[in-house]
Amino acid sequence: MKPYKQFFHEYNLTYRPYVNQLNQELAEFQLYSSQWRIMHFILHNGEKTLSDIASYQKVEKPTTTKMVQRLIELDYLQSISGADKRTKLIQLTEKGLERCDQIQAKISQFQQYLLEDIPEEEQVAAARLLNHISGKISDYRKG
Repeated sequence: MKPYKQFFHEYNLTYRPYVNQLNQELAEFQLYSSQWRIMHFILHNGEKTLSDIASYQKVEKPTTTKMVQRLIELDYLQSISGADKRTKLIQLTEKGLERCDQIQAKISQFQQYLLEDIPEEEQVAAARLLNHISGKISDYRKG
């Protein structure tokens, strides 16, 4: 098998089991990985609009709206008015901030376990590689 084919084959074999296990880790917080990505995005980037979140997630706005609404129901997020009254910003609540700390600790333990036998330089190189591929996917769609 050609190296590029093997790379994507292994990625495909790894992705779903990783997400499934991550969802199990998040179940005690009543979250799925896609919802956690929203909270993580806001935690590290501050309040955002639904459009910002949808763009980051690379999903349609109605899908994002449903996920954000669920996070609001859980009292992890709240919607506030922006400078322009028509603009709604999404931010973490106090409960959401507390949960982020708990979730990050739980996910860190899981991810460290997965990578414990892999040297840090290889982890960094793999992250760089995936980031590069992500950018190429975006470029490919434009072309």
